[in-house]
Order: sequence, then structure tokens, then C-alpha cells
Amino acid sequence: VIGQIMETQGPQNGEDPLAHYLRVVGDKTGSLIATSARFGALLSGAPREITETLTKFGEQIGIAFQLADDVIDIASESNQSGKTPGTDLREGVPTLVTLNVMASGKPEDADLQRLLSGPIHDETEVQQVLRALRSHEALNLARQQLGQIAKDARTALGPLPVGPATGALFSLCDAVIDRSA
Repeated sequence: VIGQIMETQGPQNGEDPLAHYLRVVGDKTGSLIATSARFGALLSGAPREITETLTKFGEQIGIAFQLADDVIDIASESNQSGKTPGTDLREGVPTLVTLNVMASGKPEDADLQRLLSGPIHDETEVQQVLRALRSHEALNLARQQLGQIAKDARTALGPLPVGPATGALFSLCDAVIDRSA
């Protein structure tokens, strides 16, 4: 709920939009997966340390999942992902990729930043922006940021014993990254 309220309000004056976005994602998708992981651990009778480890992992993998979705919305063709590319662009929803562009201080990004400043209703413009974003360094930066969050999720699993369940969670980290490739 807090994440949804923060998303609706947007960043406050002087607040870094990217930091705000990552906090919103953590409070929405991250907290949802963290809570699911926590209750799974609690209901299975896991010790406190394992419960805390899985909660931390859940938050990180939830954030990574959302960031992967941001990348997919720009980078994938609909026949690959099953999603219509540019949905967030049409709705004017900020994503990791678009926020990276907006943070660019490069003069050559001014036109793209203008287009990204709100919803894009013209389909020709949506396709133009998708082409620009697919070749923009902001997309690669978003992939790197996603990779770091997935790595953080993997690192959070450190205290867990080696075994099939832990291996499955490591595989989940890889799958989140692979789905955005």
C-alpha cells in the first residue's frame, strides 16, 4: 500500500526520481515477494535466521523481477514476450530505462526526454521512442542495474544450507535475468 501511495504522489521536491522509483518498487513488488517468502518460512517452521534470509531474498528478487519487466517492456518484441512493447510509454509510467534517460545530462537526449515526460498516445511516436530506447545506453545501464539487484538477491541466500531448495532459488535469480535478455 505504501509503495502505491508513493508512486501516485511521485518524488518530492529535490528527491532523486530514480531513488524514489527504486523505493516504490521495493515497497510494492519487493514487499509482496518478501512477505510471501517470509510466510512460507514461518509456516514451515524455519528458524529465525532462515526466515530473515528468505525475507531479504524475497525483497531483492521482487525488485529484480520488476526491473526485468521494465527492460522487457522496451527491449522485447511482443512475439518474444507475449507483452505489447511500450505499454509503460503509452501510460506515461516511469521505468528504470526511462528514468535513466531522464537522468542523462547529454544534450542529444533532449528530444527523447521531452517525449518521455508524459504519456505517448501517438503510435508512430511510441515506435520511434522504442527504437531510440533500444539503442540507447540507458537500456544497457538498466540491464546492469537489474544484474546487480539479482546478484544482491543471490548474495542474500548466503546463510542458507546447500541443497535443492537453495539451488532452485539461485536458478530463480538466473531466470529473472534471462527473461529480460
